[in-house]
Amino acid sequence: MKKGQRRARRMALYLSSIGIPPVPSAGSYKQWAAVLQAQYNALEVGQRKLARQTGRRLLKESGSIAIAVGSLTNPFALQPLTVFTPVAPRTRSREEQFDYIRRRWSALTPPCPSCRMRNGFPKRSWPTREWADEVWGRQHDRDTLRVYECPAQPGFWHLGHIRPPVASVVVPNEHLVPPCQLPVISFETGGHA
Repeated sequence: MKKGQRRARRMALYLSSIGIPPVPSAGSYKQWAAVLQAQYNALEVGQRKLARQTGRRLLKESGSIAIAVGSLTNPFALQPLTVFTPVAPRTRSREEQFDYIRRRWSALTPPCPSCRMRNGFPKRSWPTREWADEVWGRQHDRDTLRVYECPAQPGFWHLGHIRPPVASVVVPNEHLVPPCQLPVISFETGGHA
């Protein structure tokens, strides 16, 4: 069994194991696997976890995907390939995107009302410097991050990327254009206006 076929059948098993009918097969197993992956990604986090756990348990108990799918009341993963036009996945609004990020945050680390991340979403606020330092220590890009106190909420701390230094175009004490020599014009204080 090739990689695309294994992946497609596994994804179909995951979906079928929690009672969600997988989309019909596409032109190839690789295409079908991509469509099934999109269907799987559209599930809530809890549903995906349950589907993985149940599907893996069935697979382990039965020994093969074919037997695991056969044990289900409605085996979809062994259907012959049919032509299918994939449905474009729904894009989330910015509010939904931020809610997805914020779900993983503790209530003790609220979003800041004024400070923003690079993507425009509110920054996460830590109530103590020690807590922010601890989180900083777990980041993969510690060399470009710093911990700083929130200017809007005293007592809260943020992590922020350090801006890279900008190379100056002008070198101090260096004239790009040499000063021009202007002729000396005498100033006469005559009666002419």
